[in-house]
Amino acid sequence: MYNCQNLAYTQCVPSTEDCGVSVVVTSNVAITRVCNEITYTVTITNNSDQVMRNVVMTLPLNKALALMPNTVTVNGTTLENADLTNILIGDLPVGETATITYQTMVMECQRYIKTTAKVRFLVCCCFAKRNLCVLSNVNCVQVCCCCQGTN
Repeated sequence: MYNCQNLAYTQCVPSTEDCGVSVVVTSNVAITRVCNEITYTVTITNNSDQVMRNVVMTLPLNKALALMPNTVTVNGTTLENADLTNILIGDLPVGETATITYQTMVMECQRYIKTTAKVRFLVCCCFAKRNLCVLSNVNCVQVCCCCQGTN
């Protein structure tokens, strides 16, 4: 799965490359407006031939969004007072999926809100531990700026 000769210390590859790890960001809406909530789901699937060790997800929050308090969950368990800068997932065995959900509120009009997750983890490659990073797809939610204040 991993080419050890070309694997830099902390190399980020798109989830679309066949490294055996899938990171997908989805939202419950495609179009919304200011003051509405958006629920995001991130799935991390390990289809590689190795355990992903010390998995950490980073998801920069768009400036148009506010993270709703105590809505971040990892595999159904709520993380109190969590932010999205370093969500610790732990180890992810071969064939397993971790699911992270969180809710945001749209605070300002921005034509499109794009969201991308970054997942960092350790793998054993050529008898040495290596850090690897996989980027998710880009999830895009359109904000209807003309509909502010109406239901």
